[in-house]
Parts: sequence; C-alpha cells; structure tokens
Amino acid sequence: VNFLACSLSAPQDRQAMIETMVASLDDRLKQNPRDEEGWMRLIRSYVVLGEADRARDALGRAVAVFGADSEQAKKFTAFAASLGVTATE
Repeated sequence: VNFLACSLSAPQDRQAMIETMVASLDDRLKQNPRDEEGWMRLIRSYVVLGEADRARDALGRAVAVFGADSEQAKKFTAFAASLGVTATE
C-alpha cells in the first residue's frame, strides 16, 4: 500500500505536496549547486509539473554552475532535450 497516496485524499493535496518538494529541492540546489543529480531531478520535476519555463530556468542555472563547456553542461542539455526542454540563449 502506498502510504502517501492513501493519506492524501484530494488531487490538489498531492499537487501541493509535490510543488513543496520541488521548491525544497530548488532551495537545496541554491545551497549546494554542484549536485548534478539534483539538477536533473529538478529539471525533470518541472517538466512533469508542466512548467517548461521553470525547467528551462533550472537548466540555465545548472549550466551556469558548471560552465557552458563542461561535461556536466552537455549532460544537462542532452537530458533536458530528451524531455523536450531546450536552453534559451
């Protein structure tokens, strides 16, 4: 039994919880910006929430942390593209 699914009665409750968790992840990345997996989770989370602009913003911030020519930036960009998110110049 999925405890979280059972304990939250309304879809808006689940949505609010998810948004809170994503905001918390975003805040953690501001404190610890070199968390590669965290950035990928954040980008994917915004895509799942239907917030393409925020996903694009997260991608841009992730690339800025590691540098545009870094291997991490290439990985983030390819990952985001696989989710339908492209960087804005």
